[in-house]
Amino acid sequence: MNILDKLVDWLLYSPIFNGEAYLEYYSATEKGPAYPEITGYAISLCCILYERKKDMRFLDRAETCARYMKKVNKNGGVPCLRDNRLYTFDTGVYVSSMFDLYSSTKKDFYLSEAEKSLKWLYSLWDGRQFAAIDKVPREKDWYHVPSVHLAKLVIALMKASKYLREEKYMETALELFDKYKQLQKEDGGFRINENSNAIMVHPHCYATEGFLYAYYASKRREFLEVTKKSSKWLCKAQNPDGSFYWWYNAEKEPQYGCRQKIKATDATAQATRIWKLLGVNREGIEKAYRYLDSELKGNGLRLYKIASARTTVHSWPTFFYIHSLILPFGQIENCKELF
Repeated sequence: MNILDKLVDWLLYSPIFNGEAYLEYYSATEKGPAYPEITGYAISLCCILYERKKDMRFLDRAETCARYMKKVNKNGGVPCLRDNRLYTFDTGVYVSSMFDLYSSTKKDFYLSEAEKSLKWLYSLWDGRQFAAIDKVPREKDWYHVPSVHLAKLVIALMKASKYLREEKYMETALELFDKYKQLQKEDGGFRINENSNAIMVHPHCYATEGFLYAYYASKRREFLEVTKKSSKWLCKAQNPDGSFYWWYNAEKEPQYGCRQKIKATDATAQATRIWKLLGVNREGIEKAYRYLDSELKGNGLRLYKIASARTTVHSWPTFFYIHSLILPFGQIENCKELF
């Protein structure tokens, strides 16, 4: 079996799937919680694999995950089971996956689910931006406040405009872009939010994916120019071994944690998707693939590389890597598959 076949086998049959949903992580000694956001990603990935391979195992898995997501959402809002709060980002992932599943099955039920969650999303829209969460905790982190990762909500909104034929969704998407393109620095990096000049590579890639999808959906050249700048920043930030650090401070130096620089596989896999879609940086892609292969454990990816030899594998970086491997180089129309 080649790497891709092993990863797909892991997606279908490893302990990362608990029978109804995907887990955050697992190791030989422990399992993380079911992760609704990532289960939404799994629905979209399984739809992509179904459309490419016409193998019913993928569509069956997507529909199994959809039943779980219907069960756990609250009036359309998707919770994180770690804190039981409802997140707009996670809900956007779910909405997007419902449109993907509708596209594969033509079952109106999935459109109804998407509409229900869109209604919940708009309960947190103030006319200029979405709140990040239904109830902000006293001790706030970047993902509790409107930050650049929310630019990726435009994928769900632009799909809604297409499938539900309502212009308001496109109008909201364009409002978000006007807001979040202001967070792109001159060198192409997206700072986390208005209160920080630091760049976290994972949210940077989320924003880039949102602008890439928007270019595919609208053909507006300005969105492509934003992604090209972002891609160039990634090219410059990539480490010689193909990896990326978790985040960079305002002085463009890697931030420290656990007494050393932390490398992250999720951002590394995301960067390869961006480069493949744009048709750039072949050498960087190959370096990144070699790094990612070195971080595989039981055919799943470890998330962070730190001092200890961690054996915990995580779901979402592996999903991004699977998708990257099946993407052809330089066919930007495949932006329609971004999840």
